[in-house]
Amino acid sequence: DIPPIAAIAFPAILTQLATPVGQAIVTRAMAEFGEVAIAGMAIVGRLSPLAFGVIFALSGAVGPILGQNYGAKNFTRVAEGLRAAMLFTALVIISVSAILFGLRGPIADLFGAEGITRDLVYLFCGPLSLLFFFNGALFVANAAFNNLGRPFYSTFLNWGRNTLGMIPLVLLGAGLFGAQGVLIGQALAGVIFGVLAWWLARRVIANAPQEQAAEEARQQEFGRQGRLMSLLHMRR
Repeated sequence: DIPPIAAIAFPAILTQLATPVGQAIVTRAMAEFGEVAIAGMAIVGRLSPLAFGVIFALSGAVGPILGQNYGAKNFTRVAEGLRAAMLFTALVIISVSAILFGLRGPIADLFGAEGITRDLVYLFCGPLSLLFFFNGALFVANAAFNNLGRPFYSTFLNWGRNTLGMIPLVLLGAGLFGAQGVLIGQALAGVIFGVLAWWLARRVIANAPQEQAAEEARQQEFGRQGRLMSLLHMRR
């Protein structure tokens, strides 16, 4: 059982390794603005999994649903499952963002945040929390790729977001807007690769029927050749 498991597990492990690399890049850029900026980023970093824990869990929940329907060759339901997951993500993000915005003052007070630290908390509890939708889109797309036989798509997208996308945008944001620009650049990288992941996931699902048909044709041809060779062997 090791080969088929490793075919999914190895790229999935590489996918998860991209996140701490990206976080290291953001932390290094934020460090230029002092301890108060790092404190604000740390608060945001702890608020994210608490506020959006449902979205993090969604990627694990939706994968088996997509995979089961893909295995049953019900490609319409695979596409519907992806759309439903994205709709659910949007509803959760909007609801949680509204709560964060309404409670941004008490949340900042809870941590004793002042100055730049408070500015970063307010920034997250507003427009940036809404942009987390695109991170959710990337999570859902990753689940689709892992269950539809394209695990390396997840790897490339996550590493692309946390390196090619994040480095220039974080540096540009820091140069233009200071500490707040670091978080803005990080969020914009998520927007770009979230959209790309969503588009690519739809392409994979749209091409799935043709790929399944081609695979079945190859298997039938392989079986026919095998029977022919057996027949020739028997005649000899």
